[in-house]
Amino acid sequence: MDVMPLLWKKIATLIAALALAGVLRSQTDGAQRWAFTTLSTATTGAIQSSPAVGPDGTIYIGVQVGASTSATPSGRLFALNANGTQKWVFTAPDWIDSTPAIGGDGTIYFGGWDGVLYALRPDGTKRWEFKAGTFIASSPALAADGTIYVGAGSNLVAVRADGTLKWSFPANDWIDSSPAIGVDGTIYVGSWDNGLYAITPAGEEKWRFAADDNVTSSPAIAADGTIYVGSRDAKLYALRPDGTLRWSHDARETIEAAPALGADGSVYFTSFGGRLVALNADGTERWRYPRANQPALKPIASSPAVRANGSVVFGSSNNAIYAVGADGALLWRTTLGDATDSSPLIATDGAVYLGCSDKKIYSFTGTIEPLATDWPQFRRDQRRTAWQPLGTVAGTTGRMVNLSVRTFAGADASTLIVGFVVGGTGSRSLLLRGVGPTLAGFGVSGVLPNPRIAAYAGATPLVANDDWGTAGNASAMVATTTAVGAFPLPSGSLDAALLADFAAGGYTVQVTGAGGTTGVALMEAYDAGGGSGARLINMSARSAVTTGAGVLIAGFVVSEHARSVLVRGVGPALAAFGVAGALSNPRLRIFQGTQLLAENNDWSVASDTAVLAAAAQRVGGFALPAGSLDSALLVTLPPAAYTAQVSGVNSAAGIALIEVYEVP
Repeated sequence: MDVMPLLWKKIATLIAALALAGVLRSQTDGAQRWAFTTLSTATTGAIQSSPAVGPDGTIYIGVQVGASTSATPSGRLFALNANGTQKWVFTAPDWIDSTPAIGGDGTIYFGGWDGVLYALRPDGTKRWEFKAGTFIASSPALAADGTIYVGAGSNLVAVRADGTLKWSFPANDWIDSSPAIGVDGTIYVGSWDNGLYAITPAGEEKWRFAADDNVTSSPAIAADGTIYVGSRDAKLYALRPDGTLRWSHDARETIEAAPALGADGSVYFTSFGGRLVALNADGTERWRYPRANQPALKPIASSPAVRANGSVVFGSSNNAIYAVGADGALLWRTTLGDATDSSPLIATDGAVYLGCSDKKIYSFTGTIEPLATDWPQFRRDQRRTAWQPLGTVAGTTGRMVNLSVRTFAGADASTLIVGFVVGGTGSRSLLLRGVGPTLAGFGVSGVLPNPRIAAYAGATPLVANDDWGTAGNASAMVATTTAVGAFPLPSGSLDAALLADFAAGGYTVQVTGAGGTTGVALMEAYDAGGGSGARLINMSARSAVTTGAGVLIAGFVVSEHARSVLVRGVGPALAAFGVAGALSNPRLRIFQGTQLLAENNDWSVASDTAVLAAAAQRVGGFALPAGSLDSALLVTLPPAAYTAQVSGVNSAAGIALIEVYEVP
């Protein structure tokens, strides 16, 4: 499996990114960091596009050049470094209002008013272009299989990753709305024909919901499958996955911007009436800013962005960007050079980016981490993919082929204990490794100097190893290491490893330090083949969790096809099993590389709590108490390498359990 050698490097990169985030959050929240001028003051133009951030931290945004009456308008796509300096610029024959979407490989996708969908390499050179034949103001959505969806005139077009047309779906009027992709691959998009469409990945209509006016707003999708969208009929709609109405909220003000969803199921939207409105999950109003008895702002077309503490950031026509607290009170207001319709982006490091009609791209310090819950900002994430990974799809067939856990290990309560289950019939050959000294080559400090690994079936010891080179089948382990794509262990190193067959059943592996030593260790389980009826179906690890290198990180690889996976970070619920010193409030995050895909802090406030409980019952996991501060995520993931991180809220420390289950 070619993604596994990168898994530890991804973990190391993730740790570095988290350290950088800590530095940025030490600054003043909302303070302007820099402003980059895209066009000279003598050049007519504006910015309607919203910023996106690529995997390497590059900021991308589209720009209009010329007025609507210009004989020769054009568009530019700017790429900026994180410090606000220009990296490169790409010029198109007409305006670029489309917000770029960034692929996992760094490819930048965006549309132009010239009717072309562009794909650029990270260096700004053109990879390909697809001629849709009519204007594109919609922003692309990127499916897990590589398909790009975008509105072009009155059609939704699906374009393959190589730039060829997959299919085209006709609506009855323009599609300015930007599509969103549900966990099952369904594409949702609005139209000027007053409809919100649900379209299958094959390009067939599933259903159409009729509003009372144009749907130019872009949809947001909750983890429980609810689709939220606004309309020019002044209503915010909540629709079930089958297209039936769950509820509607009459804002009495036109809604053109996309809504955003908070971690607790709250729904946020802005209106042309000049207000930010917060709704409860049942559609009842929680608050609005400005308050009903206060003068409204000028019309707002900027979508809100929700941060980890529940605060909401949005741009306005009042020449300012605002941050409002979870209670609806103003936190800060920072002046801009003009009005803005651009939607703010909250990057992984907390930084806030926004385009403005003064032809500038602004960066603001953010001391609050972003959310990766249901749909916290425009296009959901910082790459603006508009893909919802949260939720389960019946019948997914992908396999978890490799599992790893990195944390602090030692003796007694610091013993790294990893459990795994081989499901089905027959047996699988597994390469199990307890790596310590070799981690120093990846820049890890404080490694476990001499790890020991031992496998058990229940309380029965099966096989153990101290130094891998002393094992009788060391040469077979070397060959298997190469076959599964693992990084090699140096000859004579004190790392530990086992290669053995495991029949269907449950097992535990313990990694300890020889002579009572402690340090950072990596435990890995590689599927090395075996009976076709057997497979790895879950993994769990229990360890002490602190901060920095003491964060509990599990890596897993989904192979062949997409797979629905239940991941849990358990702390308080361990007390019922007699575990002392359990982590009081764990936070769970899932990453693909450095891209934060999903997170949860307190499973019982998630929008899909009932689905999480049902999934745990299906896979045989113990029930989490209602109202507990344990965390859980149910996701459907395409083939790739992933990491799941358990840390303590407010840097709390304690014993935690991380679990990864295949969901049937």
